Amino acid sequence: MDLKLLRAFLTVAELRHFGRAADALHTSQPALSKQIGALETSLGARLFERGRHGAELTTFGADFLPDAAALIRDADDMLLRAKEASGGKRGRLRVGLCLSVLTIAPRWIAEFRGLHPNVNVTLVDLSSAEQTRRLLAGTLDVGFMRMQKSEALAGLPIVEESLALAIPQSARIKRLPTDLNVLNDIGFVTLTRARQAGTADQVDRWCAQRGFVPRIVQEVQDVQSVLATVAAGVGVAFVPSRMRFLLRDATVLALPGAHARWRVGLVWQAGRDDVVTQRFVAFARAALKRERAA
Repeated sequence: MDLKLLRAFLTVAELRHFGRAADALHTSQPALSKQIGALETSLGARLFERGRHGAELTTFGADFLPDAAALIRDADDMLLRAKEASGGKRGRLRVGLCLSVLTIAPRWIAEFRGLHPNVNVTLVDLSSAEQTRRLLAGTLDVGFMRMQKSEALAGLPIVEESLALAIPQSARIKRLPTDLNVLNDIGFVTLTRARQAGTADQVDRWCAQRGFVPRIVQEVQDVQSVLATVAAGVGVAFVPSRMRFLLRDATVLALPGAHARWRVGLVWQAGRDDVVTQRFVAFARAALKRERAA
């Protein structure tokens, strides 16, 4: 059904006069009469009775009025949603997170949601390897993760991260021992490699450079278990240094060396035509610039 004809009908029905309705629609009265006639022909019934005082709805016209108004309202809402979506103001944003940005990313996402309340944002805690897989598969829009060289992915560096040792306070170790085997007397707690492949590789390189083999006493499935186990004095753990704010019951020692350093940033699929993603990336660039300036 022609929406232009429905708008003409609604205007005449509101003003009860073809002349005034034609003025409101910025058209001529004969042209408006022709539009109403075309709509009546398509419906198979008359919509108005004309008289000296204007135009009155027929019984059929009065019954048709609510449906016509609802159809125009739905069309206007659909057009508004489409415009918002095309401008990145409506849609969805699927975000991957890592521990290294827990003091940054949630704050940015909350601010972005405040600016774009019609964007549905979902957050999921994933390893960098899993984020990479989902970004390439198109099931994740952006990820806060360990940065890597990839022609398929684009990125914005955010923070420099480093390895650290989380040591139970009961061990009373306040500096990195010259003989790392002292730490094996306590033993190490570690996440499964599937949950932290990037960090595990980093730990392997750092230890290999020093000829050290950690003695693993417990392997766990989540970060919370690592934190609880270290706090309970069960073992030492290699952790990203920015986890220190979560480790109140442990001593956190930053580790030296090039193998203990990496960059964490915002990553997305290069060349992906998604307006919401592009809008969030632009927002993140601006937020990072503001914070660095401050």
